[in-house]
Amino acid sequence: MRIFTVSVLFVFFTLTTLAQHWQRASLNDDGSIWVEQIPTPEDFRESKTEISQISGFPVRYKANPNFKNMRNVALQDMNNDSVDDVIFVADNKLVVYTFQGLLWERTLNGSCTYPPSVGDVNGDGFMDIVQITTGLNGAGWVYVYDRNGVLLPGWPINLNNNWLLCAPVLSDLNNNGDLEIIVNERVSPLGHINIFNYDATPFNSNWPVTIDGTPAVTPSVADVDGDGEKDIVVYSTKSKYIFSLDGQPKSGFPQTTAPQQSYSYQSPVIADLDNDGTMEIVGSTHGDLPQFYSMNHDGTSFGSWPHNVPGGNWTYSPPTVVKINNDWKIFMSRPIGQTPEDMFYGWDANGNLLSGFPITKVGGLEGFTAVADITNDNDYELIFGSNLLDSNDLGFIHAYKMDGSSEINGFPLKPKGFTFMNGVCVGDINGNGKTELVALSYSSNFGTQEDSIYINVYEIDVPFNRSDVLWGTYKGNNRRTGFVDDALNEMSDISASLINLNIFPNPVNGHSFSVEWEGGDNNSKILIVDILGRNILESNMEYYDINKKSVTIPCDKLEKGVYNLILINNGYVFGSKNFVVM
Repeated sequence: MRIFTVSVLFVFFTLTTLAQHWQRASLNDDGSIWVEQIPTPEDFRESKTEISQISGFPVRYKANPNFKNMRNVALQDMNNDSVDDVIFVADNKLVVYTFQGLLWERTLNGSCTYPPSVGDVNGDGFMDIVQITTGLNGAGWVYVYDRNGVLLPGWPINLNNNWLLCAPVLSDLNNNGDLEIIVNERVSPLGHINIFNYDATPFNSNWPVTIDGTPAVTPSVADVDGDGEKDIVVYSTKSKYIFSLDGQPKSGFPQTTAPQQSYSYQSPVIADLDNDGTMEIVGSTHGDLPQFYSMNHDGTSFGSWPHNVPGGNWTYSPPTVVKINNDWKIFMSRPIGQTPEDMFYGWDANGNLLSGFPITKVGGLEGFTAVADITNDNDYELIFGSNLLDSNDLGFIHAYKMDGSSEINGFPLKPKGFTFMNGVCVGDINGNGKTELVALSYSSNFGTQEDSIYINVYEIDVPFNRSDVLWGTYKGNNRRTGFVDDALNEMSDISASLINLNIFPNPVNGHSFSVEWEGGDNNSKILIVDILGRNILESNMEYYDINKKSVTIPCDKLEKGVYNLILINNGYVFGSKNFVVM
């Protein structure tokens, strides 16, 4: 299995016929997109949706004619206004978009397919964006931008013009407060796994390591074997690897499984499914014997896993793994066509099918599945895309009840273009306290006109609470670590509330003023901006009373006027308040 070779659209029908039929997307074994016409599905019923997109969306950008986006977008507050911004790639552009319009964009060398990874790379308390490039021209670049679109010192770097595959992973591997950056590099016919420090220097002399084929998945990172040190889980197209930080494979690895099982796009997820302090690794395969699997840290099978993919379908499904009421639930899927078949599977930790599964419907799925409460009923829904496009060139966003019994009212949503190989992110884009679903879709016009990507933002009329989002992006968190605890921690970090944020005196009429609040933890920063949004003051703080936070701010840099004080905790905006200097 070779991934990311030159992508060619295979068209077996005329454009006139295309306009009259539905379409089904899949990937050839060389990574190219294959689109075929299909009859109108047997059980198709048009939804009477009343869910609309928020003002200003969808946003259209030019798409690469050969390489289509995979795994959707990232949501992160980049401009300190306490609401999510949409961070995405479109061909050779990295874009940060707010509900009010473009925040900034940068043109990169090469093409981009996977979404950006986001985290506080240099430990300054603010989010940074990491993006890699691939493609035929100018490939092999790693970019690291701060929240304002300024390159961090040392970046970008180029890796010998080699293609960089999947998404970068951000993780603090040596517990020094900075995030290291893990990058896949194709060095045909082999692969390299690179690790860089935040300043673009190599992590240590043991990296990069060489694997026996093209890197096939976004790596995942966690302490897999419980020895107190993080490990890196990554696959070539034919072998599984787990590396320790010294670049050496763990005992029992690599495991070469081809030609029975091969790997492409199905980035694994790490979780402690049996609560024994060591991790299990969940994923799917293709090849001669496609399977859904869960394995122990030593590579042996866990529970009643693996399970053969019905029909022997090749699947590129990345797993979603969540814990609800202390019970693990694992979701993966397979591609099908216009005939209703089982296509979406839910298991418990040991690999037993959950009641109500599999879901049977038309159209398969190989994007990621989000899990969130989008009905405000204290239960969760499963939100995902499709490999189908209807006769009006509209794709699908589905939302099913957690028990798999039925699709919820108002779904499927119908964005323009395919949602194939992508997914749905869940957040609050415009700051009105309601839930928004953000999905990337794209058109494939077979060379007759420019292809486009669309950023779709649908507003659900229910309150938004980040604690109601269990799995809201590709690999569970914006650092793309694929570790379930990281996904849970990211949601809890963002959702922690502030209580009694006070500025006194307000108005300020002396040489200093005080800020006091409850909530969050000690890893905080205060940012003061003027009415034009310009940064006036940044202040790092240490506190000795864990329950009651307070700090005194001098006024020597503040002229008379109105300001906004923003409290940032662990890189996330937790609250803000206006004040006046007299």
